[in-house]
Amino acid sequence: MNVSRIACSLGVAALVLATGGCASRSLVALRDAGDQHYFYGQYPAALEDYKEYIDRNPGNAHVHHMLGNTYVKLGETGLGAEQLKLAHTLRLEDDEIFASMCEGLYADKKYDDLNRALRERTIDRGRMQDWALLAKYAERLGDQDEAQRAWLTAARVDGGMSAIPQLGLARLYAKVGDRARARQRIAMAYFCDPLNGEVVAVAKEMGEIPGPTFGVMPEERRMAQTTGGDEHIDSSMTGVETRDGK
Repeated sequence: MNVSRIACSLGVAALVLATGGCASRSLVALRDAGDQHYFYGQYPAALEDYKEYIDRNPGNAHVHHMLGNTYVKLGETGLGAEQLKLAHTLRLEDDEIFASMCEGLYADKKYDDLNRALRERTIDRGRMQDWALLAKYAERLGDQDEAQRAWLTAARVDGGMSAIPQLGLARLYAKVGDRARARQRIAMAYFCDPLNGEVVAVAKEMGEIPGPTFGVMPEERRMAQTTGGDEHIDSSMTGVETRDGK
C-alpha cells in the first residue's frame, strides 16, 4: 500500500476532524446534530447546526421550529418568535409547532399576537386541546375569568371524556380558594382517568384520598348522555360556572 497516499488520507481526516466535520455533513446529519445538541441543552451548538441547515435549505418546518425554540432558550425571544411563526406557516396543522409558537410569543411578550393566534385556533378548529391551550395562557396572563370560560368550554367540547379540562378547572378553583368546586372537579378528573399520576397527586395536595368511591362522573358527560350529545357549545363560550357547578 502506498505510504504517501495513507499519510495524505490521514491528513485529510485530521483536517475534517479539526473543523468539526462541518464541510462533509449532510443536511440530515446537520439536523440530527442540532436535535441532539438541543436535547442535551447545548443550545449554542444547536444554534449553529440549525442556522447552517437553514442557510442551505430554508424550507424545512422542523428545523425552523427547533431554531426558534433554541433562540428562545438563549433569550433571543424576538428571533425565536419569528422562526416559530415561520414554522407554523409552513405546517399549519402541527399542534406541537403551534404550541411552541405560542410559547415563543409569550416569552417575547407579544400578548396581543398570542391571544389572536389562540382565538383563531379555537374558532377554526375548536377542539378540546385548543380551548385547553387558551385556558392555560389566560391563567398565565392573570385572566382567571377567561381561563374558567375556556376550561369549561374545553370540558363541554370534550363531552366530559378527558381528565385534562377537569384537572385544569380543579387547579384553577384551588388557586382562587374555591375548595368545594376544586374538589368536585378533581373527583371528575379522577373518574375520567383514575390511573393518572398527576390527577392523583393534585387530589392528595387537596387533602383528598383517591379511591374507588372518589370519582364523580363529569357533569359534561352526564349532560351529553341526557341530550344525546346535541347540546349547543356556543353558549358555553360566555358562560361562567355557578357556585353549585352547573
